[in-house]
Amino acid sequence: MAWHFEHSAISPARREDIWPHYADVERWSSWSRKGVEWSRLDGPFEAGTEGKTKAPGFPAFRFRLTAVEPERMFASEAKLPGARLVIEHVIESVGAGVEITHRARVDGPMAWLWATLIRRGTEKGLSDGVERLAKMSAPAR
Repeated sequence: MAWHFEHSAISPARREDIWPHYADVERWSSWSRKGVEWSRLDGPFEAGTEGKTKAPGFPAFRFRLTAVEPERMFASEAKLPGARLVIEHVIESVGAGVEITHRARVDGPMAWLWATLIRRGTEKGLSDGVERLAKMSAPAR
């Protein structure tokens, strides 16, 4: 059994306003306060680069960027015992702004166990991160 969650928000920001927040991995905690305590990347922000992050209430874990399309999306993957956690961050143009969507998916034979362990924190962290990013990237009025 796989588990999936996503949250979206509309912002008057532009893609180029959002993207620098994604590419600055060491500052992910500035917009994902409920999802990231700290994070780092061991190389350039491109597919194949590995890093490490720590979510509140969980031990730090390694991840790998699996896709990076500047100003459009990036995805990462973390291998868990018996499962895999995939997180996608997507920016789509809509009307006079953008729709920001963050998705999380756990699959594999032990997905049911990992979903039980991370569901609450991941749902809270992704939702808060999307909403905070939408607000902080909006142009000043």
